[in-house]
Amino acid sequence: MTNFISTGSTYWISDEEIQILEKNATNGDKNSAFKLYQYHMFVSLDQDLEFEWLEIAAKNGHPIAQSNLADLFFTQGNKEKAIFWAKKAYRNGAKLPDELKILININ
Repeated sequence: MTNFISTGSTYWISDEEIQILEKNATNGDKNSAFKLYQYHMFVSLDQDLEFEWLEIAAKNGHPIAQSNLADLFFTQGNKEKAIFWAKKAYRNGAKLPDELKILININ
């Protein structure tokens, strides 16, 4: 029999770990910022903190965060910011969804 794990439990982190990750992320650790983004996206469901940590991860050079941020801005209709982050993500090796590839004119 297969044991199933919920998405929330996959991304759950303790209060102590959150404090450590926040300190690391504010000191430039892109992976800590991305982990906090995932926690707030799938566990706490706090959209403000989700966006805050996604943006910090993207600014610190996390390619998936950059791609996700580009996609978020694209769906919100902010083409200028979507292009900016899609180009950064692409340059950093992220795989982009088709709509972002079209937006920045790559195949």
